[in-house]
Amino acid sequence: METESSALAGNAPINSDQVICTLYEGDYHLGVAVLINSIVRGGFRGLFWVGYRGELPPWVAQLSRRQDGLYVIGEALLGFEKIGSKSHFTQYKPEFMTSLIARGLASNYLWYFDPDITVRCAWEFFVRWVRHGICLCQEITMGVMPSDHPIRCEWIELAERSGWGQLTHPQERYYNGGFLGMQVAHAAFLETWRAAMRLANSSGVHESNLWHSDRSSTFFATDQDALNLAVMYAKAPLSTIGPEGMGFVPGGFTMYHTAGGSKPWRKKFLKSALSGNPPWKGDKHFLECAGGPIKP
Repeated sequence: METESSALAGNAPINSDQVICTLYEGDYHLGVAVLINSIVRGGFRGLFWVGYRGELPPWVAQLSRRQDGLYVIGEALLGFEKIGSKSHFTQYKPEFMTSLIARGLASNYLWYFDPDITVRCAWEFFVRWVRHGICLCQEITMGVMPSDHPIRCEWIELAERSGWGQLTHPQERYYNGGFLGMQVAHAAFLETWRAAMRLANSSGVHESNLWHSDRSSTFFATDQDALNLAVMYAKAPLSTIGPEGMGFVPGGFTMYHTAGGSKPWRKKFLKSALSGNPPWKGDKHFLECAGGPIKP
């Protein structure tokens, strides 16, 4: 991999108790900036690590840069890494997270956030949450997926044929792939997720795909299906929140996830409002967090 930050030279001298990572290409750098803003204002003091394709965001020119190549944002640090993999970033997540642990960047806790998420609460809650196990949020689309659902049964058949062993966490819920928090001590879960992704690829999912065929397929939402298969065989404890965790339904306090194609940095808010579609709470929170410390 090509690395933008010199901090990874040699034996990766940087090491942080808390690391937050994300992946972006194209205009998703705007989402990265606002994601970082939302977390920094909640009190985060660790390391942000951003994998990217293309060019560095233009907004890095606003930030001071240390001699080791890391950028300073309040009491947090930010590093970038140029990704050479051809895989769709949605499939690359577990490999990316594994590499950060393997290279010693994260010493205790590691979180992944999609760049279209903003965090609503104090960061201290996430630190408390991750102590209880692998952190996940329930999806809203097909969020209830019974343990005997035929798609789950097909996943289990594939896992059994591959010698995965005992099913540890039978699930009735289906989780969103845009967020995951974990202790570094539970890094073996990432290998299970990667193995599930390989099962999806061997079942016909091309590495460049976000979606595969339709929901009747054994694997459809690529990394998300693979994540949910991995959860069923996780050797680590889980700690989960319902769809309110990403603002998909009322009652949450942790995140807003602007999933789907209509991202807040692309929306024409005035035109939409005149058409009778006011911004939802996640859009408003995005705009609120866009004011700094990074001004995208």
